[in-house]
Amino acid sequence: MSAYSIKIVNHTRITPRLQGVIKTGLQNLFDQVFSGTVDSAVVDWGTGAASDAIVLHFVHDIATSYLQQQMPGNNIRGDAGGHTRTQGKITGSEFYLRTSGTPLHDSAYARLAFHESLHNQFPFWSNDDMHGADGGGGLASSPPQEPMTEKNKELMRRGIAIKNAQLM
Repeated sequence: MSAYSIKIVNHTRITPRLQGVIKTGLQNLFDQVFSGTVDSAVVDWGTGAASDAIVLHFVHDIATSYLQQQMPGNNIRGDAGGHTRTQGKITGSEFYLRTSGTPLHDSAYARLAFHESLHNQFPFWSNDDMHGADGGGGLASSPPQEPMTEKNKELMRRGIAIKNAQLM
């Protein structure tokens, strides 16, 4: 029986209400993943730790990308809702308060966070792999769509069981 910690690191000045909405929405998605299994996940806001299975950075927008600051690389696609990058043995994931300058609907943030969590757990998959048939549609699609598919659940359970180092 494993209990996985999913940490969201806030790099914005969002309201406690929106923090609660994101946390609850993402927790609900991970509850779906582990429903009927002996494993579980706990989503919370805070500072990332080496023991966390997934660390997600929530930043204002692409222009303030924490990934670009900590793990410089190619430009992030201008219409992205989030991004994941691996350098060496470290994987970093972030999702954005604003995409193309516009805040998203509250429910979209949890979907984006889960989508980046899938990328996080399969860091060497290309976007075509994740967004295509191998990802199983649903929350692996770009943009992520509910409902979560059985393939999404299977991928997350398989990926999270293998610890990979996270960008703090």
